[in-house]
Amino acid sequence: MTLDVAIHAWGWALLNFVWQGALVGAVAALLLALLRGASARRRYAVCATSLALCLGLPLAQCLDLSPTETEFVGELSALARQLPALVSAWALGTALMLGRLALGLVWVGRARRRSTPAPAEWQARLDTLARRLGLRRTVSLRLLDGLAGPITLGSLRPCVLLPAALLSRLPVELLEALLAHELAHVRRWDYLANLLQSAVEALLFFHPVVWWLSARMRHERELVADEISAQLVGDSRRLALALHALSELTHSSMNSSPALAARGGDLLARIERLLAPRPRATGWKLALPALLIAATSFVVQARTKDSPRTPDTPAAVASAAAEAPPLRLPVNAKHVVVVDDATGKVLMARDADAVVPIASLTKLLTAMVVLDAKLDPAEKLRITSDDVDTLKHSRSRVRVGTQMSRLAALELALMESENRAAAALARTFPGGEAGFAKAMQAKIQALGLKHTAISDPTGLSPANTSTATEMAAITAAAARYREIERITSSSKAKVPVDGRAREVRNTNRLVGAKGWNIRVSKTGYTEEAGRCLAMRILSGKRPVTVVLLDADGSAHRLRDAALIRKSLAKQAL
Repeated sequence: MTLDVAIHAWGWALLNFVWQGALVGAVAALLLALLRGASARRRYAVCATSLALCLGLPLAQCLDLSPTETEFVGELSALARQLPALVSAWALGTALMLGRLALGLVWVGRARRRSTPAPAEWQARLDTLARRLGLRRTVSLRLLDGLAGPITLGSLRPCVLLPAALLSRLPVELLEALLAHELAHVRRWDYLANLLQSAVEALLFFHPVVWWLSARMRHERELVADEISAQLVGDSRRLALALHALSELTHSSMNSSPALAARGGDLLARIERLLAPRPRATGWKLALPALLIAATSFVVQARTKDSPRTPDTPAAVASAAAEAPPLRLPVNAKHVVVVDDATGKVLMARDADAVVPIASLTKLLTAMVVLDAKLDPAEKLRITSDDVDTLKHSRSRVRVGTQMSRLAALELALMESENRAAAALARTFPGGEAGFAKAMQAKIQALGLKHTAISDPTGLSPANTSTATEMAAITAAAARYREIERITSSSKAKVPVDGRAREVRNTNRLVGAKGWNIRVSKTGYTEEAGRCLAMRILSGKRPVTVVLLDADGSAHRLRDAALIRKSLAKQAL
């Protein structure tokens, strides 16, 4: 791959990992919950596997991106132009994180050089414990002032660094328990695992799931070492007393140094677990089906690149076969319809008659109802506390008390999907919100919509529902309004707010992008609705309406739209 292709491939892989990482985290959280009563080793394995998957997914996608797909990604020009900047920002962040990692390695080297050999008596005690644990590597015991507690360094030539003060301040049996814990880390190669784990954190520093998995992995690592060391000394209470004594001596966390030592975990939880072990549950047996389901989902996801999705129900299969739409594409959105507006022919349909939430696509209907009333577009509206979203607590750039014209509110609602502006349009409608609701119902009936229900003007309510088929009809109707077409086909505009021009940008990044001729557009998102998009585009000279409901993320929504546009262009040749 050329450098430019590689940058775009990696940038796309990073974008996709945002949702992929969230999915991995969700599956890992489920498995960890099912395994909460099982051995810490099983939970550690779940965390390690999940973290490895987090690294493997973007790498696999980047390496698997074929030239054809790279060309396809390039068609998302609005995103493609940002990918070099995205990769540069990632590279800078990764460099800083790797620099932090390098400082830790420098500290390790300095700590080794500054430490001194422990007395022969204590080295002999450590060697005895190591033999009982089955360690074949030689582990040296060294003393270093300034440590909060014992730490393990190195893999091939491991050593345990011990604060010199502990030799005289802790009873022998308690100090032996702490050394047994460190030897458990040596046996499990935990220093190396922690080093690799830190490298993954550096590469994927931007994703919170990676940090959560990594922290949970360190916690479980300590519990595993506790289990091994408790078996070695033959008394879990002895190790618990040693941990408590160490905590009392240091009055701080167990490790305040920047070393890459195998430490971590909640000390209180570890002590409680040692003193009162939880009964082993059969949760791991329940986790097996979940693990198989998760693995299957990833396989299915990987194969959908080559296999188009098919309708789920027998009726839908029969209907699709009868209509035989020419476009059969592996789109991500769960509900799709593509209509040739010149002929009314359905070019593609996928579960298009399911009634689902439509989020801010509602604002197309809101705009039509307001424009039908032929109200004064220059009339000043004031945003009040009644316009504030108390359902989803969504963010807004429009403060309470802001003044704007009705036309400006319409532009904000359609371009930026501003909820307070849409609420103000309904509140100031003749007859207030009740009058607006009646007008909305009349509009739904006039358009012949049988499966559309609107309960608020913003789309925040999950009760605002429709189907992909009826959303196509709504989009086609909106295209007959010059104001809606003008506003939604602009990528950005200057809108007067409080007497000052405010630049607003279209939430659909495809508007204004190279190769796109979008005449009407509206995006939407709520947790219930997923990512939605309704737009009318010109494919050559042919007007086509595209509706995508419940896509997994913005990137998938844009990818679906680009795939449809590309297929329409090939169809026209």
